[in-house]
Formats: sequence, structure tokens, C-alpha cells
Amino acid sequence: MPSRANTAVVTGGSDGLGYAIADALASKGADLILVGRDPHRLGRARRTLLAHGAAVHTVPADLAEPGAVAAVGEAVRALTDRVDTLVNNVGAAHFAPLADTTPEMVDAMLHLNVKVPLLLSRALLAELTRAQGGIINISSYWARKMTAGRASAAYSATRGAVNSLTMALANELGPAGVRVNALAPGAVHTSTYQHSYLDPMTPPQRAAHDAGIQDAYPLGRIGAPRDVAEAAAYLAEARWTTGTVLTVDGGLTVR
Repeated sequence: MPSRANTAVVTGGSDGLGYAIADALASKGADLILVGRDPHRLGRARRTLLAHGAAVHTVPADLAEPGAVAAVGEAVRALTDRVDTLVNNVGAAHFAPLADTTPEMVDAMLHLNVKVPLLLSRALLAELTRAQGGIINISSYWARKMTAGRASAAYSATRGAVNSLTMALANELGPAGVRVNALAPGAVHTSTYQHSYLDPMTPPQRAAHDAGIQDAYPLGRIGAPRDVAEAAAYLAEARWTTGTVLTVDGGLTVR
């Protein structure tokens, strides 16, 4: 890969929050390796991100599948011998009452939300160490704040695990020069949030939702992908910051 300033690997980088983070990193001079399930979405993301002048490579992979992490590690090493930033963005969320929570739901979330970030960090450790780079894990406000009427035990547990993983890896990898931080966003208006959560609402439900946002968020709105992406770009460049779980939530968790 022809290198500019640095190389960033972003999982789930073809759309939503991952794409916004990739865009912000490319605007700061990073070359990109995007990992995602859908080759067509990856291709579309690549075409738009090339406008930054970045080298943009794509690695189609479903990280939910056995062996996918090792395959992604090999694909990345075929493209570069150093990784300045690894963004562990891919994840899964299943909200169900405890009585309705299945082992399959738990396993899916533990795998994508905890096991994949840990194992991909391990797979690319030599490249991260060579670059004296950084890992950015994507967590969630659900690790710290629960919502009445919305059961989240399994999901919240995995996000709490991401926070602990972040601090433990920061402690372990700091002597090797690798920084490890996490972002804990509030609700972010991605396409998934729109289609899965807002679109099914009736007009009265949407009105109640919008009023609730005003009450819950001191800044009076949910996040835009760019809000979180800017924080990721900061962590990618923050040379004396490690072990931090940076809250980017419009003040949600202070209420």
C-alpha cells in the first residue's frame, strides 16, 4: 500500500458509524482498510472516500463467522506491515427481557462485541506495535446507563466487558507503545437507527420519542455520526491518552 501519513483499519467501515469514522480519519490523512460484510457497500464507501486522496482498500468479511478474524488479519498484512489505528466498530445488539434472552443472542453479542475486538487486536498486534499505534474500541452508554422499559442485560454486559477490555489492554500494551481507548456513544442517528427504530413508530410514538430526547439529553439532541467520528479522530492522534473510555453522548449519562 502506498503510504501517506498512517493506515487505519475500520471494521464495519462501509456504512453508519464505521463509515463516518473512516471518513474522519481519511480527512486527517489516513489511508484506509475497510472491513465489512457487503462487497457492494464496501465498494460504494471506497469510491466516496477516495475523494480525500486516501488509498482505500476493502476486505469483505463477516466477522461473525468462525475463522474470519484470522482471515482479516492475513488480508491486512498482505496490504501493509503497519497499522496506526485499529477501530473495532463492528458489533451486535439484541434487546430482550431476561426471560426471552436466548443463548444464541448472548453468544452472538459476546462474539462480535467482545471476542472479535480482542482477537483482531491480537491478530494485528505486531503491526500496531511496529507503528506505535492505537486501538479504538466502540462501546456504548448502555454499559453505564439503563432505560426504563427497555431490557438490556446481555447487551449491557458485553459493553461493560468492552470497557474493561480497553483498560486491561491499555495496561498490558502501553509498555509496547500501543494505546488502547474506547468511545461510548449515546444514541446516534444512523441509517440503522432510522430504519429499525424510528420508522416503525406511529406519529404519537415519534412525538413522545422526540420529547423524551429533550428531557434525556442536556444538549437536546441525539448524536450525528460525525459527532462520534470526530472523537475517534482525536483518539487516533492523542499520543498520551490510553485506557480512556471517552463518553460522547450529549450529556445523557450525567442525568
